[in-house]
Amino acid sequence: MRIKKFRPMKPFPILLLAFCIIFIVVSCKKTSSKKEFTPTCTGTKSFALDVNLVIYDNCRSCHINYDNYATIKASADLIRNSIAFGTMPKNGTLTDKQKNDIICWIDQGAPWN
Repeated sequence: MRIKKFRPMKPFPILLLAFCIIFIVVSCKKTSSKKEFTPTCTGTKSFALDVNLVIYDNCRSCHINYDNYATIKASADLIRNSIAFGTMPKNGTLTDKQKNDIICWIDQGAPWN
């Protein structure tokens, strides 16, 4: 019985394997076909009049911590992106007016008003 000497693998097969793995991972990545909602902000939006009730009715079933101004303000960036890209609410949809009111309120600095 003859024992073969260990030879390291040549770089080409390793590079080819790495390329194939990267190609598969990139091509299988989920992409969103949803277009970002662009608000039309006119006038000052109010937390009490324009935002609070919409968040209470549409978000609190999953996000029970959205029960006061402080927690909503702390999550303002996340809320904005979720609404703008249509990933929230999971169990329903918001009207364009509701999206517009919330996003404009956040863009105005999420004031307590």
